Amino acid sequence: MSAEDFSDVFDADVTHVWWGTVDEPPGPDAIAVLSPAERASARAMTEEAGRHYAGAHVAVRRILGAYLGTPPAGLRLGRLRCPECGDAEHGAPCVVWPVTELSYSLSRSGPYWLLGVTGGGHRIGVDLEQVLGFDTESVAPLVLSDRELSHLGREQQPAARLAVFLRYWTRKEAVLKASGIGLIADAREVDVHGPPDCGPLVVRHAAGTGPDTWVVEDLAVGPGRYAAIAREAAAAGPVRLIEKPPPTVPEAAGPAEPDVKRSTSWPSATLSLSMT
Repeated sequence: MSAEDFSDVFDADVTHVWWGTVDEPPGPDAIAVLSPAERASARAMTEEAGRHYAGAHVAVRRILGAYLGTPPAGLRLGRLRCPECGDAEHGAPCVVWPVTELSYSLSRSGPYWLLGVTGGGHRIGVDLEQVLGFDTESVAPLVLSDRELSHLGREQQPAARLAVFLRYWTRKEAVLKASGIGLIADAREVDVHGPPDCGPLVVRHAAGTGPDTWVVEDLAVGPGRYAAIAREAAAAGPVRLIEKPPPTVPEAAGPAEPDVKRSTSWPSATLSLSMT
């Protein structure tokens, strides 16, 4: 596989994780790839938050469009129904058209975004958080399990306590997003106890009729940020961590047919890869 070949995401159990930063306001051509609902959501936010939201969603559409050989604006994105209550408002995101077995999960924190993509229709969840804005002391008892609270209590320095909390929080949210239920669940019941650099964790959490065993891994996405990914234990193969400008499929290329499986042509770009 060449450095610019990303078709392995369609192979069994392979996962790609893209990450980047919204450095500048998206231009008119970029905004044009968003759906009317996405543009409305961005306009309803503060200027800064709307810029970050729009930039991240443009990146998502460009990346997914490149995988599927579809212009970004031609993608129809939606949500699956929550496996617990059946509500599609907070279910896992999905590609409605073109028909595909690709699954994805997006997380944003300020200008930073993280996108996990995997094939085979397998469930996936990612979470990304910055080291700021957390009231660890008041929030921790509401979301951490007894084992996690005990570990947190052994840390005396504020910076170390925040690091422990964010590591646990990103792991938990990744699992809850992968399960498709999101934060309506009791986070205390999702035990992700384990030290940093301990390798993948096997976590038990069931929602509806979906998988009940997940593999959770921390991701290295730069200083001042914490991130994690959760995948079905039965389909947790290699993770490819990618930082680069998102690829594009020109609008002039026309829409892909529903049975298009993958894109075979990716733009050249500086690529930094690491395995986690």
